[in-house]
Formats: sequence, structure tokens, C-alpha cells
Amino acid sequence: MPVTIEHIKQEIRSLAPADVNHLLRDLQQEYIMPSVDDEDAASVEAEWDAEIDSRVQEIEEGKVELISYAELRKGTDALFAELGIKRPA
Repeated sequence: MPVTIEHIKQEIRSLAPADVNHLLRDLQQEYIMPSVDDEDAASVEAEWDAEIDSRVQEIEEGKVELISYAELRKGTDALFAELGIKRPA
């Protein structure tokens, strides 16, 4: 029975931080990410431009409500606390 990706991720979460760092270094040396060619890069850039334009339009049309940095920080602090994660400095 093959090991699922979810199982592998669970195992990684149980490792000590130093072991995770060691694993990541090993994986980076063993597996090389495929390079992105110019055509792919242009396609990705065009998709990001379209996404940005769409979000700006939603703001201008009042379809989304913007929040202040203080509100964002308060919400993320609450989420980190709920998940038991120490917020990075």
C-alpha cells in the first residue's frame, strides 16, 4: 500500500525543527524544481495581472470591504492563539 502525501505530511509535522530543516536540505539537493521558461513566465504574469485588475475592480465597485492593518493584525493574532502557534517576531 503506497504511503499517501497526507501521511508523509503528518510524519513531517511530528519531527523536531532541526530534523525538518535537515530533511528540507536533503530534498533540495536531491530534487531540482523544473525551470520556468519565458512563455510560462509570461503566462503566469498575465494571470497575476488579471487577478490584480479583478480585485481592484471589486474594491472600486464596493463589492469587498477593506480592513485596516490593526484589524488584520487583531484577527491574525486571534487565529494564531486559537491554533496554539507562537507568532514570529
